[in-house]
Amino acid sequence: MKVKAGRDRLFQLLGVASIFMPLLAHADNWFMLDGVEPPDSLPVRMFGLLQPTYQQDFSRRVGGLVGTEVNDDGKFPVNSLIAPGYKSTSSFYLFRVRLGSRGAIDPETNYEAVAELGANALTTQPSGQYHIELAEGSITYNHLPGARFRFGLFKTPGPEEGLRTAIDYVNFTSVTSQLINYQPVSPVTGTPVAYGGVLANASSGVRAFRDTGIQIFDDFRSGQMEYTYAAMIGNGSTLNQTDDNSGKTTYWRVQATYLFDPKSTALSKNRDDVTAFIWRHDGKQNFNNSDYSAVRDGVGVAATKYPFNFTAEYKRGSGMIYVQPLFAQQAGTVFVERSNKSSGWYLDGGYFVAPKVKLGVRYDVLDHLTNVPALERSYKTLTFGGIYWFSKASRIALNYEIRKFAFPGSVSADGDSYINQRQVGNAIGNRVSVQATLTF
Repeated sequence: MKVKAGRDRLFQLLGVASIFMPLLAHADNWFMLDGVEPPDSLPVRMFGLLQPTYQQDFSRRVGGLVGTEVNDDGKFPVNSLIAPGYKSTSSFYLFRVRLGSRGAIDPETNYEAVAELGANALTTQPSGQYHIELAEGSITYNHLPGARFRFGLFKTPGPEEGLRTAIDYVNFTSVTSQLINYQPVSPVTGTPVAYGGVLANASSGVRAFRDTGIQIFDDFRSGQMEYTYAAMIGNGSTLNQTDDNSGKTTYWRVQATYLFDPKSTALSKNRDDVTAFIWRHDGKQNFNNSDYSAVRDGVGVAATKYPFNFTAEYKRGSGMIYVQPLFAQQAGTVFVERSNKSSGWYLDGGYFVAPKVKLGVRYDVLDHLTNVPALERSYKTLTFGGIYWFSKASRIALNYEIRKFAFPGSVSADGDSYINQRQVGNAIGNRVSVQATLTF
């Protein structure tokens, strides 16, 4: 009932927002910009991204734990520690360092290759080891009208946050980071978890919204309307490895876009438009030598018309779901049955108060494992953001997150579990982030 209520509420908000779309309007065509080169593109075009970052979390150490959790008294919750190391509540670090090359070998064939060198959940393994990772490596063939083919490793058709080259905030929403961009896991020995859960540890870095496979996509224009589709078959496993399950994962997204400027094309950047979209991921995830269903889907709208922008999206997941531990160095829990459910949504709006200054506010919600009330977790975050552009290639962003973490199904009859969950939730504090960005 909670999932349906949340979905209905978001659809109401989307309906209200659509009334004001002529007044609002960055919903670029990510499939074309990421996978296709302009007709006059050079064979080799180098590019890069640098994002030095600082984050400070204001959570407090947990106190008053009882029972089996008493040994964790005095620790910070894992949600209070800075990723990817999860050892401190404040840190300077190079979040993203990307170097790449793309271009057109001939008018019908283009490529892209990107390496990630930053300190993030893609390059930092669960063991703490650091690896430079290939984030993208693909070839696109544009020979057939209406059907472009892309082969290799690249972003999958999916949620808006995952497709954008850079979001306006330092951190992703909780629903995106925990339900969509979760890490592959492996089982660990220990006491069985109630309600069919299995203890597990992350076994690699995050998938970073990417997979290895083949995609067919293209866009079609009719007046000021642009229609785009993208369908992909991929391994469904972690990056830079062969498939680890007996099936393949299908990804697709379809979208319809209204272009405010009739001269805009699918390869135009930073255009004013309104896009409504729907997407779905359906596949298998391997865990403990068995394959389990994992389904994720969503619907949303993204709009930009200077000086405004607005995005709203609802996402849900079923099947295999991973729930992170309450404290670092502990095992998380995997729930593998098809009946498992999670869902979430967010609203995001921004406004340029000056040509180089943009203010934004985003509210996001994640209801995790809603089919098991005793273990359900609720994440609610209100983020205030500001961005200042020194130039088109350089900016600095400041975020302040007001966070609430709770266990809505927990009741006093649960005893020690109820006490400990309340203590962890009460310890979660707000967070401030500063991030500089340079693109070249």
